[in-house]
Amino acid sequence: MKMRGIPLWGWSAAAALYFGVAAVAVEFVWERAIDALTEVGAHRLALYAADLQSELVRHEMMPAIVARQESVRALLSAASPAPPELLQTVNTYLEAVNREAGSVAVDVIDLHGSVIAASNWNQPVSFIGTNVAYRPYFRDALARGSGRFFGIGTNTGIPGLYFASAVHDGTVPIGVTAVKVSLDALESAWRTPAEAAMVVDGNGVIVISTVPGWKFMALRSVTAEQQRQIRASRQYAGRTVQALPHRRLGDWSSMAWFARFPDWTHPNHDRRYLVVTRPAPQGDESIMVLLDVAGARRQQFIALAFVTGGFLIAGLYCLYAIQRRRAITEKLKAQGALRSANDRLEVTVRQRTAALTQANESMQQEIEERTRAEQELVESREQLRELSAHMEAIREEERKRIALEIHDELGQLLTALKMDVALLKMRLGDNPDAKQKADDMRELVEKTIWMVRNVANHLRPAALNFGIVSALEWLVEGFGRRNGIPCQLRINGGEPVLPEACATAVFRIVQASLTNVLRHAGASRADVTLTSTATALDLCVSDDGRGFDPATAYSGNSYGLLGMRERARLIGGSMTIDSAPGTGTAISLRIPLTAGADNDQEE
Repeated sequence: MKMRGIPLWGWSAAAALYFGVAAVAVEFVWERAIDALTEVGAHRLALYAADLQSELVRHEMMPAIVARQESVRALLSAASPAPPELLQTVNTYLEAVNREAGSVAVDVIDLHGSVIAASNWNQPVSFIGTNVAYRPYFRDALARGSGRFFGIGTNTGIPGLYFASAVHDGTVPIGVTAVKVSLDALESAWRTPAEAAMVVDGNGVIVISTVPGWKFMALRSVTAEQQRQIRASRQYAGRTVQALPHRRLGDWSSMAWFARFPDWTHPNHDRRYLVVTRPAPQGDESIMVLLDVAGARRQQFIALAFVTGGFLIAGLYCLYAIQRRRAITEKLKAQGALRSANDRLEVTVRQRTAALTQANESMQQEIEERTRAEQELVESREQLRELSAHMEAIREEERKRIALEIHDELGQLLTALKMDVALLKMRLGDNPDAKQKADDMRELVEKTIWMVRNVANHLRPAALNFGIVSALEWLVEGFGRRNGIPCQLRINGGEPVLPEACATAVFRIVQASLTNVLRHAGASRADVTLTSTATALDLCVSDDGRGFDPATAYSGNSYGLLGMRERARLIGGSMTIDSAPGTGTAISLRIPLTAGADNDQEE
């Protein structure tokens, strides 16, 4: 069996070759792209590690230098309370060191963990008097000579890196000096679009992050014991460490792995990243960088497109060659058949020429007659449409006149009657039966007034006098109140200025649509949307009912839909119906505002 001249096994072989080449190309491009992305991540981590190392080295020796200051040692050795002159000297020295080093604070701490001198001694929030005996950097400095700790300040709530060094009198520790360093500058320098960089401490908690919302969240589960130790040291200002939601997908290399992390540019979404990691320069921290793999996916698609394009070009060329060969063979056969048919054709042509001449004359006469009939039909239809538009205008005008007469004349009479009944009740005295009868008459008159107003509104809603938006609000509110079907009106754009005939037609179309919703849709809600621009007015009436087939409805002489479409055409607009059984219905009306205005002027 052949298809387009090629055996089925040939098509199967070509398909197998295509899928094999495509799979190899896509996998090759993916590996190359991820390897390149890993190299980029490693380069980024090297730069970040160098920045972090530089920042650490710049401040790590500061506590030891301050500890060698004679005035600091004298202050720690002095009996309490310390001499004011010595305390002022140390505070001034610490303030100068902090200013020159660009650190957050420099403190001197006694053996009880109380800060007795600080660089911010003259600030509104001073560390003097604060007890930090619970902090690990203080305990480590006394035990091992130096300490290092990342945490959130208990006084200021500002995170930072703490360096501490013990102060000795000979071989006996007499206190501790500490320096707090802010790493906000590193976070700002590391920020790169579509990437995230972070430093994770030994607890698995993110302490530095270019995504502010991730700071102080854990990348791995924190045990109850770790939570207790964290709360005891108040490392994170007493807060409970929450886990950062992510999912590890698989390893790529010893330093890179795939994972899904929250997309910080699109809340409530996650994205697949290549995570490249390396140890931090000092301590047990690690540095990570998250790189978006969307670029690698795009390279895969490009490679697949190239392979597909190459196979399509080769396939088209093969098909062209086969078709070309077949065409040449068939052309040679056709030339022989053509010569024999040409002789027979000459005879047939002469015979048919006479018959065609006579038929042509008859056809020309029939064409002229049909042209005249079609022109008369077009003119008749236009006259019928003009008559229909005229009758509709007369009908709306008559409705308006009758509504005004009912509202003004009959309404005034009923109102006067209501007042007379009230006066009559006042003059009845103490006759309870007569008063009850008067109340019944007043209630009957009020019901009659309500019915008169209702009839007048149905003939010609008074809200139309205040614009189409007010009329639609009255119609939608009354529909929902009377029928118990929630109906909402949405207005987009400003108040459209429509000619009276155009506004009336729009109102009647919406009224007929809502009537169909009530009678046929079985809907639980309906929506009316009116959108006005400088050039057009768009109206949509939709429901969640049972729906129908518009073609079947038109063929079944649905006069309501035909009337709505004719109203739209008379004001220069167009109406479309989008519906199917079980999917609800949406009736859309579009009116070019200039067309609607011109049409109204013509009427």
